Amino acid sequence: MHRHVITTLTALLLAVFSLPAFADDQDIQIETLPYPVRIDIAAGHMKGARCFESDFSRLPSAPFDTVLVQGLIPDGLRLDMALKADGAAEPARYEPVLFRRFPNGRFWAKYTLPSAVRRQLAFSVVNAGTREAGTITIYGTELLKAALSREGAEQAQAFVYTPDPALSVPAAVPFKLVRRADWNAAPPKEPFTPHKPGFFTLHHTQWHYPATYDDAVTEMRLIQDFHQNGRGWIDIGYHFLIDPAGNIFEGRPIGVVGAHTKNKNTGNVGISIMGSYHPPVHDVFTPATEKSFAAVGSYIKDTYTVNVSSFYAHRDLQKDTDCPGDDLYAKKGELRDLIFAPKPAPELPADIPLLPAQRRALSLLLSSIEASPQ
Repeated sequence: MHRHVITTLTALLLAVFSLPAFADDQDIQIETLPYPVRIDIAAGHMKGARCFESDFSRLPSAPFDTVLVQGLIPDGLRLDMALKADGAAEPARYEPVLFRRFPNGRFWAKYTLPSAVRRQLAFSVVNAGTREAGTITIYGTELLKAALSREGAEQAQAFVYTPDPALSVPAAVPFKLVRRADWNAAPPKEPFTPHKPGFFTLHHTQWHYPATYDDAVTEMRLIQDFHQNGRGWIDIGYHFLIDPAGNIFEGRPIGVVGAHTKNKNTGNVGISIMGSYHPPVHDVFTPATEKSFAAVGSYIKDTYTVNVSSFYAHRDLQKDTDCPGDDLYAKKGELRDLIFAPKPAPELPADIPLLPAQRRALSLLLSSIEASPQ
């Protein structure tokens, strides 16, 4: 590679380590660089060639034995990890022990170390069998200790999951719901813990912003796979996830404890908006998503008698996170009012000669205009 190309790619990959960590775990401290990270790899590298390598990061603040990375990667490229050694010794290199790549290019990778260390690390891009040029996008990295990240106790034997309909929202729920079976959810790794919902919390995934329904379904599968097999959780952490088109996906059953707010999950229903709403990323919080969030929030409020003081954003309950991002947090008051103080539907004068069906249709139209953003 030419020197200026290598310098540019090094700066880009170092941005991986300036991204916010996944929930509750340390990230690697380094100068803030553009996000999300985009790494352009030239064509023509031989299979097995290390076509790019970053500088080493700053020293992490605490020991770790697991590294997680997620983003977009072309087929035929691999992301490896290197730990800086003492003195002039060669760094110890690691390939992912788990690497999941979905057809749309979304991936996550997991690297594990023999024991916890507190050392600088770097990443390299390895050609795994492509002659094509490609671009890698990194949405985030995470360092953790696996034993502290797990949710619950590891089962000594295989767990057979039998869904309990009483723990999920009923068939007559007043909004369209993409059920677990519809997005082909995997079963939980361990038994759920039932709870009674008493409050709910707004999150953002701070991941990919799906462009289509199929893209959102893939995102659901990837998030669940990452939560279960990357972080070691029982299941996907949230109870509901909403995509930019307003599709509402069922995560964990609403009647079981989730894994979305550190130390405050019992009784807490987690609702996460797909995408990133924190600078420098400003994904669009669409009217369709807003409407769906209000529908889910209203259902929780009415079904479990939740009062207005029991609606939170993630950062209200946990001070070491920016979730749900500055952009969404700024809308918290509007969302609260949509759920707890909705404007009454406009009434038509009684003397207008309309059939009942026409009157209902016109009222709905007026309501939608009233609710539309100005």
